[in-house]
Formats: sequence, C-alpha cells, structure tokens
Amino acid sequence: MSLCSRLTRLAFLTAAVFPAAISPAAAQSFRPIARLQSEVRYDNNPFLLSGGRKRQLAARSFADSLSGRFREMESAIDVIPIASLRLGVAAPGIGGRAIDLAAEAVYEANLRNAARRHLELGFAIDQSLPRSGRVRLGADWRPSYFHKNYLADAVDLDADDNIAPEERRYTRATSNELDVALKYRLRLAKPGDHRVGVSADLQVGYLDRHYDAPFAGRSRAGPDAGAALAFQVGPVWRLTLDYAFASLQGEDANEILILDETEFGVDLNGNLTTTDTSARAAVLVNHSRVEHQLEVTLAGDVGTAATVTLAYGRRLRNFGSDQPFDAVNRDRTDDLSEVTAAADLRLVSGLRLTLGARRAGQTTNRGADPGSTGDVADYTRLVAWTGLRYRF
Repeated sequence: MSLCSRLTRLAFLTAAVFPAAISPAAAQSFRPIARLQSEVRYDNNPFLLSGGRKRQLAARSFADSLSGRFREMESAIDVIPIASLRLGVAAPGIGGRAIDLAAEAVYEANLRNAARRHLELGFAIDQSLPRSGRVRLGADWRPSYFHKNYLADAVDLDADDNIAPEERRYTRATSNELDVALKYRLRLAKPGDHRVGVSADLQVGYLDRHYDAPFAGRSRAGPDAGAALAFQVGPVWRLTLDYAFASLQGEDANEILILDETEFGVDLNGNLTTTDTSARAAVLVNHSRVEHQLEVTLAGDVGTAATVTLAYGRRLRNFGSDQPFDAVNRDRTDDLSEVTAAADLRLVSGLRLTLGARRAGQTTNRGADPGSTGDVADYTRLVAWTGLRYRF
C-alpha cells in the first residue's frame, strides 16, 4: 500500500471516530500546548549485532570492505542527540469535555552513524470521557530509516561454485513505516483510603513497514492489539501490567541466500552437484511473524520532586515461513528481555530532567547468521539517556 493510500485511510478513520470532536465554540475557547524536549542517548549496539559481529565491524577485514557488509555502518556504538517539538491545542470537544489535538516532530542526529539520522512525525487526537476515561487516535510516521546492510546478491569471481565472504554483496536496507492506533481508557475503581484504584486500557492498531528495493520482500504489515491494567496503590505507587499482540504478514519473495547444499541434498546453484557448502541460492523466503509482548511497570513519586520507574519486558517472536530453503525464518523464534530504570526530576515550573537506562538481551534459535543475510541474531544492548523537557 502506498504512503498516500495509508494517509488517506487515516484521514477517513479520524473523520469517522471524531465526527463532532470540536464544538463550534472551540474557536473562541482554546488553549495552545507546546512542549520542547532535548535528549542525549548512548547506545552500545544500535545495529543489534552479536558480539562477534561488533568486533568485526570495529576491525573490518578486506572481505567486509569489498562486500559492503558494513558500508555506512561506521561504529558499533553511537551517541545520539534527539530533539522533539510538540505543538497542539486543547479545546471543548464531545459533551463539552476537553479534547487535545497535537502534532510532534522528532529528529535523531546520530553522531557516529550519520546514515541513521532520521525524522519521525506524530499526530494525535485525545478526547476526555466520563469516569476519567479517554479515547485517543494516534499515528506515527517514520519516512525513511536505515536499518543495516543485508545480503542482496553474490558473485562467484573465482568460479569455484562456492561463495567466499569477499564475493558477497550487501546493500543498505531502508524502510518507511506508518503505525496507527486507537486506545480507550476506562476507570474501573476509584482509589480511596482503603481501596486500590484500577484502570484499564484497550488498544487496536495497524502497523505497516515497507522496505525499499531490493528488499521489498521484507515488507510486512498487519493488525496489533493490546490491553493493560493499572493499579493505583495509595497516592504514590502505580503498578501496570501490559500485554500486546501483533500479526505482521509478508509475502513469499525471492531472495539470495548462501546455503550449504549438503544440509538439503539439493543442487541450489545449478552446477549439477549437491556438495557445495557455500552455494549462491535464489530461493523463496517469507518474513511474516507473530509477536507477543508482556511488560510490568512500577512507578512512584519520591517526595514532590521526582518520579521513578522500573520496568521489565519480555517479547516473543514466532516466524511463520514454510518455505523449505528459508534457513533464516523457517521455524525461527526470537526471545527478547528488557529491564528499564528511569527518573523524572522536576526542576522548576514546566522544566523537567529525565534520566534512564535500559538493558536488553535477545536469544534466537537462528544463531551464526544462517544464509549470511546479516539478519538479527543473539545480541545484548545497553541504552542510557539524559534529557530536558519544557512545557510552555
């Protein structure tokens, strides 16, 4: 689906969900909203590389330079200044209750990997409802993003029917992505002196990521849904349990893989033998997957000047390829765990300091980069950040 079609769909959805969102008096009664935020992020594995691949990038060989495996991937560690501006308006909406309309622009200016610099745009309509309820329609668009280099082809320069590392050809993979979500919040129980407050969130959405050529086969799209329960324990602590599900479907597509014919007993490169251990194979693959994600978050106020947050998340990805030679995705499972700690410090009126760190680790049953494609394998990642946020 083209970007124009996706934005048109969003416009129709907005009109359908909020047909009378802003009252006629809104033009006479509104409040502008503005928020400016700056952040510096340290990322010790922006390309999600295994430990061996990180060392290989830091000391790339002649074969890596010739193949283009790490072209425009300058460093396995990055420092990323991030600036964001959010502008909007609050006005009387449905039933006279407040409605917020906002747009946001975020720019990441990677210092070490310039090819990764990118812009993200967001739009949201947030309508208040009775019983402390809310409904929100949001959309996030990332026009162009460089993931890493993937295998695009191979050239058997020495005609020995086996592809050496220097004979592989890697090309940058870029995508544009649009995510649309509709969220509804409902208060189930009001907090009191001897009672825990409970609220629930329900969300449905649609995710669409499209890759540029020659990796259009990696494109995938589909629905996602989620539910969360939040428990307000006294005036200070809040515990949230969040579950999300996504079914992202792609199409069968031809890709070049480097495969061991002896594992399949098939002549994959057309030389009338089945003994080549690194054969160039043009085979069908499929990048469809199903995701399950669970997160537990505990947040609380420390006096009147700070809010601290601790979170643990787990994500499981199951890939659904049934192509017989798809060594990358067939029967593949990825298991990711994340631990996050963050603090939000109130400095002066409207100004806040944010601090945080996240440690992540993924294991997969597809180790050692099967097919030599450059896909994500086992990795660890540490991200830390500090920033300032000012609301006018």
